[in-house]
Amino acid sequence: SIADQAARERGERVAAIGRMVDEHIDKIKNKIRRNIVMPPDVAEDARAEFLVTLLPGGAVLSARLTKSSGNAAYDNAVERAILKSQPLPLPADVALFNKFREMKLGFKPKE
Repeated sequence: SIADQAARERGERVAAIGRMVDEHIDKIKNKIRRNIVMPPDVAEDARAEFLVTLLPGGAVLSARLTKSSGNAAYDNAVERAILKSQPLPLPADVALFNKFREMKLGFKPKE
């Protein structure tokens, strides 16, 4: 039926957007990771989590530590890397910006 086809197309569109969002979050995390200056003696299982708020164009409005890794030097290194990585890579489709306005990002030393 037409309704089934419309629902299927909507589902495919949502899945495609989901994939695009995931791809860009990977790109964002990779760019940030390359800028992390690793302090000494960070436990392999350390994980720092940040709530990153972006402006259109990929500038970082704020990067707030929401869960410390337990190592202040590593937390600070990740925060510096987030700020240094501006502008963060966003999809060309500005309609998708709201999916990136606020992101929870987690970083581990051996990721």
